[in-house]
Amino acid sequence: MAEVAVSNVDGVLAEVRELARTLIAPGAAEIDRESHFPREQLSALARVGALGLTVPREQSGLGAGLAALASACEAVGGACASTGMVFLMHSVTAATIAGGGGPSAAALLEQMASGAALGTLAFSERGTGAHFYAPELRAERRDGSVTVSGRKAFVTSGGHADAMLVLLQSEREGLDCYVVRKDAPGVRFEGSWNGLGMRGNSSIAVELDDVVLDDGARIGQAGGGADLVFGVVAPTFLVGLAAVNIGIAQAALSAALEHAGSRRYPDGSALVEVPTVQHALANMDIDVRAARTLLQEAARLGDAGDAGALVALMEAKILCTDVAARVTQGALEVCGGQAYTPALPIERHLRDARAGAVMAPTNGVLRTWSAKAIAGLPIP
Repeated sequence: MAEVAVSNVDGVLAEVRELARTLIAPGAAEIDRESHFPREQLSALARVGALGLTVPREQSGLGAGLAALASACEAVGGACASTGMVFLMHSVTAATIAGGGGPSAAALLEQMASGAALGTLAFSERGTGAHFYAPELRAERRDGSVTVSGRKAFVTSGGHADAMLVLLQSEREGLDCYVVRKDAPGVRFEGSWNGLGMRGNSSIAVELDDVVLDDGARIGQAGGGADLVFGVVAPTFLVGLAAVNIGIAQAALSAALEHAGSRRYPDGSALVEVPTVQHALANMDIDVRAARTLLQEAARLGDAGDAGALVALMEAKILCTDVAARVTQGALEVCGGQAYTPALPIERHLRDARAGAVMAPTNGVLRTWSAKAIAGLPIP
């Protein structure tokens, strides 16, 4: 991936953090309450160039790497987890298209960088569960093109994303990755998203009914989908998801600190002066700092192409999502009854944090893969 001047990337990241503070965070409660898709927030991110973060410079993007993506996803995810996940999936899609290439890649990347097209992945299937890299969906070659039928589940931005990357069994051998437009004949979205958390990300099913795709819609080489999955999708997604969860954890900790400092007893003392509360807050801060440090190291190794990046990336996703669940629970216990209600954002952060561990690859799968990797065994 091409690199741009650090100041250019840093300038966009600074604007992302400002948007997170002034626009994204203030709208998060309504997005959660009404299950609204964060279109206004995405438009603002597009205006500052953030939707081109992982798009190469040649297609008007920033050409940034994993470390920059981690910074952006932490800021956006901490402000609104729904917006963070939509932004992440767009960024992973752009990185994958750039990594694979193809006849349609350059034009689509230009649209994605400007915000004219929103991207997402359609990899998961109900039958394969966490093993999204082993799809059952198949393509059949007919009259010089491929025809795809089947169903994909948990498609983030479903019904809103303009372009989906669909992973399927090649009609020859291996896996293929194709761009499918949301308005293509035979594409139908089903249901509505009513999840415990991240309620604005429209993670719904898509039904593909004899969708005809020409070879120009394929990303990467025929049968080369597995290389894209493990070489681009996995590291980009693992870093971004870990970062979104660190953002959630940091937001919950900040809310707990603010409440504990302002909550007063009749004698004038503050909740934060209670030693057990102090210990809880210290443990939460240690957790967040430790997880962020591992994530930053994993992103650095990934950007450098280091052979040790794979284990670090997998372990960062495990630790960051576990920490998000633990810290949001700790914030609930520190703040008590008010944190159990929408009076504080902690109950929303707690619900949002429950998704990370079960997002594929699940933490259970990643623990198995990490152990195999450090023991010198083949994975997956």
